[in-house]
Amino acid sequence: MSLLVRCFLLTSILLVAGCEKAADLSTRETPPATLEPLQEMRLAMRRKEWQEAWTLSNAVLTQHSNDPTAIATVAEVAYENEKLEIAGDLMLDACRAESFENSSRVQQAMGIMLAAGRMHDCIEMFEEVLVHQPMQHDIRRRLHDMYWGTEDRVRSLPHGRFLVRNRQFDRALLLALNDSEVRTESAEPLVEMAKRNPNDQRPLIAEAKILFDRGDRVAAVGLLRGILNRYPNHAPSLALLGRAFVASGRFDEFISLARSADTDVGHYPAYWIALGDWSRSRQLQLESTRAYWEATRRNANSRAAWTRLSTSLRQFEEGQSSLDSDTMKAIETRVLLLSQISELMSRLSTSGVTARADAIEMATALRGLGRLWEAEAWASIAMTLPEDDSVPVVEIRESILKTLRKDTPWQDTKSRLELELDLTRFPLPPLEPKLHSVAPRNDHPIIAANSTRKPHKIKLVNEATERALHFFGRTGEHLEKPGVMLYQTVGCGGGAIDFDLDGWCDLYLAAAGGIPPYRNSETNGLMRNIEGVFLDVTEPSRTGDTGFGQGVAIGDVNEDGFADILVLNYGPNTLLVNNGDGTFCDASHRLHESEGQSSWSTSGAVADLDSDGLADLTILNYCIGLEPVTQDCPQKGIEIARACAPLVFPGCPDRFLHNGGEGDFVDRTSQWNATPMVIGRGLGVVAGSFDQERGVDVFIANDMTSNHFWTRSNTSETRTGFDFQLNESAILRGLGSNERSPAQGSMGIATGDLDRDGDLDFYVTNFVNESNTYHNQHGPGLWRDQTTLHQLDISTLPLVGFGTQAVDFDNDTKLELVVSNGHVDSYPSGERATPYSQPMQVFKRTERNEYTSIEDAIGGEYLDQPHIGRALWTLDANRDGLTDLAVTHQTEPVALLVNRTDHSGHWIDLQLCGRHCSRDAVGAIVEVQSEEQRWTAAQTSGDGFLCSNERVVHIGTGDSSHACDVTVTWPDGRKQTYAQLASRSRWLLVQEDVEPFELSH
Repeated sequence: MSLLVRCFLLTSILLVAGCEKAADLSTRETPPATLEPLQEMRLAMRRKEWQEAWTLSNAVLTQHSNDPTAIATVAEVAYENEKLEIAGDLMLDACRAESFENSSRVQQAMGIMLAAGRMHDCIEMFEEVLVHQPMQHDIRRRLHDMYWGTEDRVRSLPHGRFLVRNRQFDRALLLALNDSEVRTESAEPLVEMAKRNPNDQRPLIAEAKILFDRGDRVAAVGLLRGILNRYPNHAPSLALLGRAFVASGRFDEFISLARSADTDVGHYPAYWIALGDWSRSRQLQLESTRAYWEATRRNANSRAAWTRLSTSLRQFEEGQSSLDSDTMKAIETRVLLLSQISELMSRLSTSGVTARADAIEMATALRGLGRLWEAEAWASIAMTLPEDDSVPVVEIRESILKTLRKDTPWQDTKSRLELELDLTRFPLPPLEPKLHSVAPRNDHPIIAANSTRKPHKIKLVNEATERALHFFGRTGEHLEKPGVMLYQTVGCGGGAIDFDLDGWCDLYLAAAGGIPPYRNSETNGLMRNIEGVFLDVTEPSRTGDTGFGQGVAIGDVNEDGFADILVLNYGPNTLLVNNGDGTFCDASHRLHESEGQSSWSTSGAVADLDSDGLADLTILNYCIGLEPVTQDCPQKGIEIARACAPLVFPGCPDRFLHNGGEGDFVDRTSQWNATPMVIGRGLGVVAGSFDQERGVDVFIANDMTSNHFWTRSNTSETRTGFDFQLNESAILRGLGSNERSPAQGSMGIATGDLDRDGDLDFYVTNFVNESNTYHNQHGPGLWRDQTTLHQLDISTLPLVGFGTQAVDFDNDTKLELVVSNGHVDSYPSGERATPYSQPMQVFKRTERNEYTSIEDAIGGEYLDQPHIGRALWTLDANRDGLTDLAVTHQTEPVALLVNRTDHSGHWIDLQLCGRHCSRDAVGAIVEVQSEEQRWTAAQTSGDGFLCSNERVVHIGTGDSSHACDVTVTWPDGRKQTYAQLASRSRWLLVQEDVEPFELSH
């Protein structure tokens, strides 16, 4: 039960009980011979003649102006006459007359005020109560909850801390003390307050925060302006409105607000975050850093503020910020600990249950932050939970108590370099009018030369049937009906593979339908492409795996020049090695997995991580155990059993398998230090060189936990004798989630130089009410959420995004974004509004560097209909130089969307083959120049959600038909340039071969 709902239920009970008690008092008097006004009033109350009693109110108040009981009696009469405003004021006067000593009377006053919607008057009364009666803990708790519920965390925190110090805490209070970036509490009780009292709309800030978190900033701004029209100095609304203005790019309105706002707003971290974001958009690096630092001073536990400060400081050139490495490390450690706490809070809130291990994990993280009072409180909570011999609760609590004294500050600052940081030497953000006209930074895009060609009309046609592609991989038999279990929601994927090296891209498709972890599912399929028509060769090729298929990773695992297949299953995974003669052998034993293993694998990548020239394997895992198969989560009032939320089940660490060179793969996850602080629930993965540093990086999209970004932690190679290590840094690089929340329901990943500024960006799909996220790389290895800036937020909010790719469909030089959408289950109207079947989306970048959806303009039979889409990957099925799509679904066969765009631009295709590095050359960076235009692309593996794209670098060159100069930076760091390669051709580039080889097309 939410804090506010609990508070309002108590209010209703107390209001009724309080009035009954007052009525009892009114019947105790013995009437004298001559009745006084108070006695007459009580007799009228006994007869329930409330209007008659009210006629005596002035006389009673005049005669008993300092008598709290008499004043309270008049308040009851006013209440019964529905004069709620007067009743509340009178009951407050009664409380004041006795210095708030009568707690039941205070509760009656609260009940009357809330019945009238006077929530903020109630808050002011509680503050007054605590001045006179500071140890009324129940009042302080209600005051804390009201501040917290109305998004005034600045004022709620002191009261929460007081309660903890006085041992008046529970699980709900301890969770509330942590900085909650995304509101999870319902706004309904507060909306009701605003309905009861239309003159005070301040409670609606709760609804505005929910809208802001969901990305609906227009609606949020509307509510906040309504509040500020009557209460222009309401600091929480000013701070949130500032963030909404900046996030929406409404900079002039933000400046106007900032220059006129009351100074009280300066106490709110959100205001300083807005100032920092605005300064950052103006390329004012020193000023934005100062603003973020100011935000951390207002709240030392704001993950959003510390994350921004960390990222901002990393952008400075060496020596520019005068920040030593130890302080920077301390800042980054604080960011990671705060992120760990945020994700643990999310898990606890979702499950509703706290285990000893969870409470101790929270206590340990809080101790690491120097928040000893909270750490001890969580350890105390752990003592009351069911015993778990694996958790040393007593020892941990005693170790915390040894460091805790009565005078211990709430936040220990000793030896905490991040809290000693002083950035007052940096200038504050300027708010002078002369800076308002400075254009915001917009990614420095390289705009294509003016085109003389008519705009291309992209056309995508599902030609699966015409091309004999008949395959329906699904996770269950009756997915069209409500009640889909969690293990059935992910869907099945596939990949592009030219297994016979005939130049025509084939398809490998996963199937499921059985019961994990057994091999009793439908058979996977290998479809050979014979000049554009597909032939099922599953049986003769011996590729018919029957595990519970999820994703497919394609790559040359044994460096023999033939692509192999890694099938990711819920249960034992399958490795199919290409024999080179049209058949495959099952080499799953090389993965060293037990046949009965219950790990739920989803996606994978084949790439050389340690630069030894041999392809390694990255295997993403979702949950561990079989509970997602056997356990559902019934909901009150709903007959159909629904799937449990993913956080109900423990996550399973991803695995990194090293290619030992002798055929076997050895799990090096621990040896390579590839265990993150928070275990993810991996769904999407892409491997390549993304951070402008040598070596293969691995970006993982996690569901309901922050994303992971793995890089090599040093430049040593295993063959030199140094141990290879991986380092996880997604949060510190701006890739952990969007800028508003610590984690999202992330699934697919599209990769490409979306703004053509010479580096790689990411587009990540997310769950319903979480817009997909556009991560723009704005500095080497640093990304920034620019979803709203590019108009990519609102249109994706109501949808559930799964597969996604960055594709230049019309070869006009700019990448489109395509998304396969579909919900996880069918929900009747009234239960949830989001439909099961959802439209595919295609976004095109405009000349203003914003994205606009064009799926309606594309049209056609497939795009005109909604689907329950899942995996989506690219290939050129008919070898016409236009990129096609394969799409899987929950309730229909795989679709092959052939690109039939007329009058498209020119293009060039590049296939890479390593010699001193792994043959697949994953991690290579390709730069293409045609006339004055340049493009940057990466050779990748994994390619997103459950899939593998055709292993080719495709560049659309638009109107330019000139030959291209191509420079390849190979994964081992060597560079090679190939001059004057003809467009409209596919070229094979072999490392150290001087001459490229033109492939027939």
